Amino acid sequence: MKNVFCFTFLIKKLLLVSFFGLGYIYCTAQHEFTKSVVIDSIAIDNGESFALYLPSSYNKDEPSPIIFVFDPAARGTTGLTPFLNVSEKYNYIVVCSNNSKNGPLEQNLEIANRLFNYVFSNYSIEESNMLVAGFSGGSRLATTIAVLTNKFSGVIACGAGFSSVPSHTPSTQNFSYVGICGNEDMNYNEMLKNKGFLQRLNFSSTLFTYNGDHKWPPNEQVNRAFRWLQNKKIKDSVLISQNFELDFNEAEAFYNSGEFLFSAEVYDRILASYKGFVPLNEVNEKYSSLINSKAYKKEYKSLQDALAQEGKISKRLFDRLYGDFLFPEKVNFSWWKKELNKLEKLNADGSFQLKKMVSRIRFNLFAAVYSRKNARLHNSSSEQISLSNKLQKLIYPN
Repeated sequence: MKNVFCFTFLIKKLLLVSFFGLGYIYCTAQHEFTKSVVIDSIAIDNGESFALYLPSSYNKDEPSPIIFVFDPAARGTTGLTPFLNVSEKYNYIVVCSNNSKNGPLEQNLEIANRLFNYVFSNYSIEESNMLVAGFSGGSRLATTIAVLTNKFSGVIACGAGFSSVPSHTPSTQNFSYVGICGNEDMNYNEMLKNKGFLQRLNFSSTLFTYNGDHKWPPNEQVNRAFRWLQNKKIKDSVLISQNFELDFNEAEAFYNSGEFLFSAEVYDRILASYKGFVPLNEVNEKYSSLINSKAYKKEYKSLQDALAQEGKISKRLFDRLYGDFLFPEKVNFSWWKKELNKLEKLNADGSFQLKKMVSRIRFNLFAAVYSRKNARLHNSSSEQISLSNKLQKLIYPN
C-alpha cells in the first residue's frame, strides 16, 4: 500500500506551510494525457487550471520527478516552454499554473496549494525530486514556497530573488537555489547581491548571468542551470566528467569571445562544483590568470561603477515617481523628459556596461509605472492611471 503525500496551508496571523506524510499519492483513476505535447489547460475542480507537459518517457505506474512553475502573468504555456528540453532530457513532469500571477501573496499561495493537491492526487510524484521555478514575481513566489515547506530539492529563480518578507529568505533549508538573470534585467543588481548573501550563508546556490533582459530565460540558460542542479545529485563519474567538459568548454568560449565576466563566473562555479571529482589545477590557473588580467579588471570595474551609478540614478527617479503618484495632478513632465533624455545620452555615448545599466533603469521604471494599473497590487485612482499611461509613453516612446 502506497503512503499518502499531502500538502496543506494553515493560515493564521502569518502564513504557515506544512507537508504531512511521506511518499506519494497514486490514484487508480489517474489521468492519462498525450506525452511530449503541451496541454494548455487541465481543469481543477474549483475552476482553476494548469498547463502540463509529460515527457516521452513518462510512465503513470512509476513515480516521476516534477517541476512546478509559476509565471507572473498566469501564462501556463509560456511558463512551461523554457523547461521542455530539460523535461525530455531528465524525465521531469512540468506543470504551470494558469491562475497564479503578480498580486497578493496569500492568494497565490492558496492557488499553489490547490495546484499541489490536485497534482499529488492525480499523478505519481517522486517526493525526493521536486523542483519549483518561476520568473519575476513567480520567482519570488517559488522561493517563498520552497522556504516555507522545505520539501523541494531545488529552486530555479529567473529574473527576481526573494519576497520582501524576511522569513521567506533562504537560510537553513535543504534545497539548492539557482538564479538565472540577464544583465539587462531590472533585477540584475538584486540577483548579484542575493548571490553574495547566499554564499556568505554557505547555502547551496549559484547564479547564471547572460546577455538578456527581463523575460523568461531561453532554453540554453535553463539547460545550464539544470546541469548544475544535476551535479548536486549524481554519483556517476562518467557523467560528472562529461558535465565538467561542457562547463570548461563554456568558460573557454566566453574567454575567447572577450566576455571575461561570464568566463570568470563559469570558472568560479566549476571550482566550487567539481572539487573532489575532477582535477582542477588547469582551471585554477586559468581563473587566477583571468581575474588578475587588465582586461578583466577593467570590465569588472566598469560593471561596479555602472552599478553604483545605477543606484544613485534609480533613487532620484523613484523618489520623484513615488511623489508624483501621490499628487498626479502636479506632475512636471518636463522634468521627466529631461531625465529620460539624460538616460538616452548615456545609452548613446556610454560604455558597454552603462548601456546595460540604462536598459535596466528604463525597464524598472516602466515596470513600476505599469504595475500601478494592476488592481491586484494597487488601488489607483483614474488620475494615477492616466499618469501611468503618460509616463509609459515617455519611457518607451515607440
